[in-house]
Amino acid sequence: YEGNHSITPRLVADLITGWGVAESVLGGPLPEPSETVSIPRLDVAASAGPGAVAEDRAAGRMKLDAAFVRSLGARAEALSAIRVTGDSMEPTLSDGDDILVNRDDGVTRLRDGIYVLRAEDVLIVKRVIVGEDRQVSIRSDNPAWAARPAPGMADIQLLGRVVWVGRRLA
Repeated sequence: YEGNHSITPRLVADLITGWGVAESVLGGPLPEPSETVSIPRLDVAASAGPGAVAEDRAAGRMKLDAAFVRSLGARAEALSAIRVTGDSMEPTLSDGDDILVNRDDGVTRLRDGIYVLRAEDVLIVKRVIVGEDRQVSIRSDNPAWAARPAPGMADIQLLGRVVWVGRRLA
């Protein structure tokens, strides 16, 4: 904004302090980059449907703002990014969504939420509901899948709780 004489230093100061406009928007210096963390993106899909064979292979990394990760209540080291396939969790999760799974948030911290589970060699993503008697049920959000049987807790391994979802907007 140095070369533009219609924008005075006073106007810039008023916009920054009074309106919360970033100085970089006004042509000033760019803000310092924030701290980022690197989350592994696994080449594996958690099926919101009949199941997907689990083959844990790294498929790159996702860089996220460290403050954002902390706001999720997760340690970066305990997060993995994977893709959802199928429609049994519609409308909450859709085919192609990316999810962050907190592996620290498993059996010992079990509560209502959406979890990635392993049943035999198949990964699924389902809603886990913990009753007052600590009885656990596993459900799909899509009513078209409600009548299908879900595996019992004795037959599965809880891998982690879904703490974030991202999707491409059409």
